[in-house]
Amino acid sequence: MKGRLDFDPERCSYGAATLAVRRILREWAEVDWFVPPRGLVATVRATRLFSEHHALARSLRPDLFEGPLEVELVRGNFTDFAALCERVRQPGMKWDWKYGALKQLSYAHSCAHGFSLESQAARTEEGSPKPGDLFFRLGDHVMWNQVAPKLELKPWLTPEQAEFAAWYIGYANMDVTECIEWQLAESSDDLSGNPFAPLLRCYAEGCLPFGISPSEVILFAFDL
Repeated sequence: MKGRLDFDPERCSYGAATLAVRRILREWAEVDWFVPPRGLVATVRATRLFSEHHALARSLRPDLFEGPLEVELVRGNFTDFAALCERVRQPGMKWDWKYGALKQLSYAHSCAHGFSLESQAARTEEGSPKPGDLFFRLGDHVMWNQVAPKLELKPWLTPEQAEFAAWYIGYANMDVTECIEWQLAESSDDLSGNPFAPLLRCYAEGCLPFGISPSEVILFAFDL
């Protein structure tokens, strides 16, 4: 299943990073969720893309991304997928891939380039955001607007499956925000140095990443 954007990225301007942000949004809208990868080639590409992501991240923050990294491809059904979701979101996890590594990587990069939500206040209108706006302002506070594609899960999944699917979509959408923020901080259309770009393309190949530990990642693929 694919999501839908409620705006046309081609009609939106994001400063010096406009072309990159448009590309990120277009590619993310094309991700086909919770379906098997398109053959062995797709899983090979996904593994390569995740390794590329990790290598870029480690070159910038070796303290957060250890090596060597074990990337394991696991195939299964929705029950297996739900079990992995439960595994990584349990409160007792000693290591948090999203907040303990990726978020820290993004935050350090933004700080180094002088980017913050507060720095967007002067160019962000107060009140409800327009379609495609990345930020909105309430008083002195600037917040991210949710621009990721909307997915209709309930017509296709059972209530239990939809609960896990919705959680994972939110888990994955964090990477889109970080990818966009990286480009805004860079003020550039060049995605080659953005460690989140190959990570997003990993999802597009039909392999859903789960960070288990600093040295172990599972790429989950639904069976045919």
